[in-house]
Amino acid sequence: MLIMKIQIESLNTFIAAADTGSFSAAARKLSKSQAAISLSIQNLEIDLGFALFYRNRKLPELTQQGELILKDARDLMSQYRAFIERSISISNVEQVKLCIGIDPLVCCHKINEIIQDFSTAFPLIELKIVQRSSESLNQKLNDKKIDFALGIFKHDIKSNFEYLSAFKLHGYWVVAPNYAKELKLFSDNGVVKADKSLFSRARILLPSETPSIYINETNISKQVWYVEDIHTLLSFCRNGLGFAYLPSFVVEHDLKNGKLDKLLLESDLRSENYLMASLIYPAGISKSIAMEWLSQRFLDFKVCR
Repeated sequence: MLIMKIQIESLNTFIAAADTGSFSAAARKLSKSQAAISLSIQNLEIDLGFALFYRNRKLPELTQQGELILKDARDLMSQYRAFIERSISISNVEQVKLCIGIDPLVCCHKINEIIQDFSTAFPLIELKIVQRSSESLNQKLNDKKIDFALGIFKHDIKSNFEYLSAFKLHGYWVVAPNYAKELKLFSDNGVVKADKSLFSRARILLPSETPSIYINETNISKQVWYVEDIHTLLSFCRNGLGFAYLPSFVVEHDLKNGKLDKLLLESDLRSENYLMASLIYPAGISKSIAMEWLSQRFLDFKVCR
């Protein structure tokens, strides 16, 4: 296979000669001698294996092969200039890659908007988003596979990481209509009312990382299933394997289409229910501008309903 060693400068000279219509004009444009222009194009023709210009005329004219190769040469030079510009931009970027972990349990609509804003503010940074349970993200941060994590973490994690409370996630207890009937509970316009005695005779479905400080009722429950994957947990809840406590944005679609009903407990009338999303990262690290921007936006966002 023939391997050509085409010089970028030769392509640039060829384009200049084709644009100006003469070797002498190309020489003036590129601040070179006419002999240098002629030699550069001659070397390019040798590399390509065919003539680019007819030289037996008053002014050099493109051959048919020359006309065909001119468009490709322009495209290649455009890509080359873009490559140079991007390389210069990248050389000025403090951090070119950022890997963050986000628990799907906290990935509400506002988080998606913040990520979109980040892509505009830092277009050159390669962002990798790992979506796992908070428990898994904790381990990945320990293994130094991600830069920081956003999830629902226990307060005792502070001994290993910097821990910052980010925003509240409002949530609901939800139950499938068929499971509510099984428990002899009745729905009123998509709302099922119950007292705490329900916890002693029904199964609770919770994300595996939900700290008990937010769900006190687990202490009196007959049975608790911890399910790491949200989609699996929702499927179990829809199929009547138990009732669940989840952020409102996770269950809003199921509530609207009647697959789930909102379960209103007596305790809900006295206090609001929410989970607290938190940000964790290795203690003592120096955060890059991009990491600081993104983490601060997560912290500035106060409530997810």
